Amino acid sequence: MSNGVRVRWHDAGRVDRTMNPVTPSSVKPLAETFPVMPKSRSRSRCALRLAAGACALAAALAACSSRSPSTTPAAQVQYSNASVFSGAVLTSPYSLPTATFTDTTGAPTTLRPPAPGNLTLVFYGFIHCADDCPTTMADIAAALRGMPQAQQDRVTVDFVTSDPWRDTPAVMRAWLNRFNSGFTGYTAAWDTVHSAAAALGIDLEKPASRVGDYQVTHGLQVLGFTSDGKAHIEWLIKDIQVLQLRHDLQLILSGTPIR
Repeated sequence: MSNGVRVRWHDAGRVDRTMNPVTPSSVKPLAETFPVMPKSRSRSRCALRLAAGACALAAALAACSSRSPSTTPAAQVQYSNASVFSGAVLTSPYSLPTATFTDTTGAPTTLRPPAPGNLTLVFYGFIHCADDCPTTMADIAAALRGMPQAQQDRVTVDFVTSDPWRDTPAVMRAWLNRFNSGFTGYTAAWDTVHSAAAALGIDLEKPASRVGDYQVTHGLQVLGFTSDGKAHIEWLIKDIQVLQLRHDLQLILSGTPIR
């Protein structure tokens, strides 16, 4: 985003959070510093930008663009205004969907809550996403690598594809191994993927055409589930630093209440 301002789009209702960049010397909880305000409805979409002169931070980076207004009813989401966490604390938490998926071993399964005191991270994305999805997974992996192994073992990372036509279990396994071989991928028929995402407040849009290198509109939030099967916190990885995410994860694992 330009002018040092980042906009975080959330779920079908497009609740956004506008944030100033965070410097390493001043890490402040996002929910404590930035109020939540409703704005016009828009969708985030991973789309490759190859135009000359476009922000060459690396070869063929991608950007998020806006789509037309959604007709999907807005999810009722509330955030804590005061928190020790950099992520957004959900005062109306989401419950894990009960849908059956196929995981990266090819076995039918469901998304399961972690053991007491542990944490499960759930992110919807797709492998052909040019920027946001690999960046999110890489940052999660980096946050975990900086933690003691005993803490790493208490965090489960579940990647649910928003592109079930191309992201087979084998394809997801190979892609996830680039970040962490312990990450698990999940796929299902589109209707199952879509309804499960909607239950989590994650917006997905079915591609109008699946010809060529098509892109899939999807929400970018990472949800953090505890042993009660509810997501009490979420992160937009591109708007926080790896150190902030790691700090949040370690707070949760140490027993700090998510509030």
